[in-house]
Amino acid sequence: MPYSHSHAESTETGRESEATMSASSASKKARDRHTGTAPVTNAWMKRRRRRRRPFPSSQYLLFCLINMFATSVFLVVLYSVLFCKADLSLAGDSTFHIAVFSDLHYGENESTFGIPADKNSAALMRQVLAQETPDFVILNGDLITGENTFAFNSTGYVDEIVAPLVQGGYNWASTYGNHDSKYNLSREALYAEEKKYTNAYTQHGPAGTDGVTNYVLPVFPASTTGSGHKPVALLWFFDSRGGSEYQSLPANVDNIDNYVSNGTVSWYRSAQADMQSKYGILPSLAFVHIPTLAFVDLQAQTSPTVSGPNYPGLNADVPLAQQGYSNTGSEAIPFMQALLDTPGLHSIYSGHDHGDSWCGRWPNSTLPGYGVGGGSSQNRPFLCFCKHSGYGGYGVWNRGVRQVRLSFDQSGAMSVDTWVRMQAGTIITAVSLNETYGEDVYVTADGE
Repeated sequence: MPYSHSHAESTETGRESEATMSASSASKKARDRHTGTAPVTNAWMKRRRRRRRPFPSSQYLLFCLINMFATSVFLVVLYSVLFCKADLSLAGDSTFHIAVFSDLHYGENESTFGIPADKNSAALMRQVLAQETPDFVILNGDLITGENTFAFNSTGYVDEIVAPLVQGGYNWASTYGNHDSKYNLSREALYAEEKKYTNAYTQHGPAGTDGVTNYVLPVFPASTTGSGHKPVALLWFFDSRGGSEYQSLPANVDNIDNYVSNGTVSWYRSAQADMQSKYGILPSLAFVHIPTLAFVDLQAQTSPTVSGPNYPGLNADVPLAQQGYSNTGSEAIPFMQALLDTPGLHSIYSGHDHGDSWCGRWPNSTLPGYGVGGGSSQNRPFLCFCKHSGYGGYGVWNRGVRQVRLSFDQSGAMSVDTWVRMQAGTIITAVSLNETYGEDVYVTADGE
């Protein structure tokens, strides 16, 4: 074909195009080498398929299972440490020693004598704990004088109260009193602060109960587990309420009923029946801040010998203040009747009346219009006042702490001894709460 100018141009253009493509390809390869990438090819895909992770070996799977199991055990142990409590159990000699601090009244008149008073209360706690070394501690109401506190610091007094217990490694449980509910302090907030501590065995009552501290703690033998892990005694706690609603006006005017409610009585009867059905009749003790009218009746019937050689102890609050509003005590009668109907209930411990620290047996008859009387002496529980322990609260009587020691023989029968340890170190009103109490003669020293 004859040569033409157009053909020459076309040929030249094709060469230039091939050269450009060749240069472009070379440039791309250079970029690929620089950036570490490579064109995707069939060979590369085959190599990638060959490099897939093989299925785990049996040894690897076993390693993973062991790892998972170890992690699960760790989490269970951690949960137990943080949230589960060890059972209350007897000491090796089959005894259980309780120290009962009552009416500590922290936070009272903090702008004047309150701070020194709280320091004195803390010193008393440390001293008595060091002398007695109890197995368990009970704070039996009026932990704080709520009407004298501010909203921003009211529950902070809990930290001060329990500091000697935490530092000494003691476990404790609480009931709340009428001064623990005031304008700037609520029972719920008090409970929430207590439960920050792993040492606190205080529990919140179930739905249908009134107040907060309505619960039971079983006490077990020194070393039993599994099917033989049956309690030897029960500790019942009741909220006698009283005080005023949080932030309700007019401030600190009492508007909460000051007796164990019928709802709480219903729970108690049911819970007690369940315990009896499961374990049989167990000896038990009850703790409630405000005493029932049975205390009033006993004081009136035995006066002036209620603080004599048969019933040693201070008897300076006469007549004492009790649950309920009326002279007949009708509001508290359902609770009193439930206590009397409880098989195995040995004794009831109250505070509230700072000037009283005696023990007696529930009267077998009542004054006209008063309370509920018990039956035979074998079925009537003992009534004991604790000792005013705190330097807050009314009264100038010397401070002390009631001690209660439960002892069990090989048959499981329980005996109870009680005394008051004064801050000065002396022991007063040491008695055995047995069948002959009220007839036995004791030293009458009352610590004053």
